[in-house]
Amino acid sequence: MATEAEALETALWRREAGLSRAADRWGSLAHLGALAFVAVLYANPAYWIPGLEGTRFAVAAAAVCAAAVIARRITGGERIRTGGPASLLLFGYAGWAALSYLWAVDRDATRQGVIDVAKLVIIYVGVLNSLGTPKRLQRFMAVASLASLAPAIGAIRTWIAKDNLIEGTRTHWVGLFADPNRLAMSLVAVLPFALWMATRARRPAVKLLFAAVVACQLAAIVLAQSRSGSVALALALVLFLMRGRGITPAKGLLLGAAMLLGVVLLAPRSFWQRNSTIVEYREDASVAGRRHAWQVLGAIVQERPLGGVGVSGFIHAWDRYAPLEAGGHRLIPHNIFMETLGELGIPGVMLLFSFTVGLLFRLWPAVNSRLVGSEARAILAGLSGYVLCELVNGYSLSWFLYFLFAFAVATLRLARFQTLMAQKGSSS
Repeated sequence: MATEAEALETALWRREAGLSRAADRWGSLAHLGALAFVAVLYANPAYWIPGLEGTRFAVAAAAVCAAAVIARRITGGERIRTGGPASLLLFGYAGWAALSYLWAVDRDATRQGVIDVAKLVIIYVGVLNSLGTPKRLQRFMAVASLASLAPAIGAIRTWIAKDNLIEGTRTHWVGLFADPNRLAMSLVAVLPFALWMATRARRPAVKLLFAAVVACQLAAIVLAQSRSGSVALALALVLFLMRGRGITPAKGLLLGAAMLLGVVLLAPRSFWQRNSTIVEYREDASVAGRRHAWQVLGAIVQERPLGGVGVSGFIHAWDRYAPLEAGGHRLIPHNIFMETLGELGIPGVMLLFSFTVGLLFRLWPAVNSRLVGSEARAILAGLSGYVLCELVNGYSLSWFLYFLFAFAVATLRLARFQTLMAQKGSSS
């Protein structure tokens, strides 16, 4: 009898051990999927490797990541992390976006918008669940930094070759990065990651590698001549170099001065000429054109304050709400929260705004965490810079924004875990 009981106990133990190993393997696959996602998001292989045109590598990597997270839940019993109570704001925003199909001005556009929001939520949950340790956070930063070399070097080569420069002076690359503003803001998002690697790496060769990555990112941002990108870059650098653990004020000032000197010496004259127009915004042609979009927004809010015109519906509502003087040239509001207000009304913009601002406020003290303080500093800098760009450009359905959200929430989770362990140790 005892032998049968022991055999049953051994069998159960082996089963649990096997499920635990399977869960670990699925967790590793989820992490690889997240790394592949951020790598192909920046490297954009479908646009520059012949024969791969139209291949959705980022979507495929996101699907692998999400499927592995679910498989880990099934095999190991570990619950799927969603980011805690604060993330209910983001899920509420996504749910409201889905409901907007019911009152959308253009249901075809909103249907696609709902699908896009669902994809973004999936990548948010997938990346969040794949970054469960400080080492995985660091690996994610390293891969994102290295992958950003593709658009950075591509933009530099485009400028050197003078290949169809935007407005005659502004560089670009391919795919999403064909827009100089998107190129700049996507590089601002991960430049603090490369800086983190360059300042924290122990091996000289690794330090040199990531210093070169920073130089390429900085050069591409300058050559893109994005005014919002320039201001966001300054904000990201100040936050990274002067806030939190890991870099002394003297070292931060030295690094900042070195990068500023590089920009001053190497930036083309057109960079300074374009950025000087920031103070002349009232006469700027692009701002004058956006005024019509803001007029459209005002008409939408007056008629549909609670629901808007449906996610992804702003452009398609142009003919219905635009003043006669606007003509047929359709524009977006060029502000993520204005865009959301027009498409999802007051409830939608309040949900997204509350989640975004709340996340930044929670990151501010997290930079003092002993476990992930330096990682929190990098994500605070990158996310702050990216959100600043969103206030001028406005791309609410952005893969970059949602992987930054996920990275930030994963970092906060680890910082909170370290705090709880410290409190438990002091009370015992």
